[in-house]
Amino acid sequence: MAAAKRKTETPADVAAKLADGHYDRLLEDFQAKLDAATEALRRVHEAMRAENTLRS
Repeated sequence: MAAAKRKTETPADVAAKLADGHYDRLLEDFQAKLDAATEALRRVHEAMRAENTLRS
């Protein structure tokens, strides 16, 4: 099966998306995902450190 041909965007399409805030929404969504992943990694790191701490 052949790969689907990618649709190329014209400069007018890009300008319309830019004007309507499409790229700003994508950036906000990406930043939210990065923040969530960072927080999850911090929690896991703290849990691992707590698990490896010697207690008497």
